[in-house]
Amino acid sequence: PRASLQGKAQYHGTSMSSPNVCGVAACVLSAVRQSGVKDCGPNELKRALKNTAVISGVADPFSQGSGLVSALDCVDYIVKNHGKEGQSIAIDVSIPSRNSARGLYIRDEIELDGPMEFSVLVNPKFSHSNSRTSSELDELK
Repeated sequence: PRASLQGKAQYHGTSMSSPNVCGVAACVLSAVRQSGVKDCGPNELKRALKNTAVISGVADPFSQGSGLVSALDCVDYIVKNHGKEGQSIAIDVSIPSRNSARGLYIRDEIELDGPMEFSVLVNPKFSHSNSRTSSELDELK
């Protein structure tokens, strides 16, 4: 990299996994489109990538996320499950006591002294609740 004036570099963690998964996701979307699915959204893609990841045998599940990406399995999953209810539901997760953070990143020594409790707010975003038909409104009466 030019920043370090060296001809080589070594990257770990999200510095390598994020670009790798992004490239695989682009290939998956291309293959899915060729299979006839024209409208695979980001939530459906994320769900498929996570559900088809292969656990790599690392003892600590927090050090590997969902596992190794499996592009072919991901394509098959999307093609098989596309259009089923719930495949494109977005879920907002936040931790109110941490300024509504989307996750926990415990790095301060004081936080490692003992058990901690956090409230987690899970808010599914159902697309059908944005607008209702007249028959759905009649059911609510």
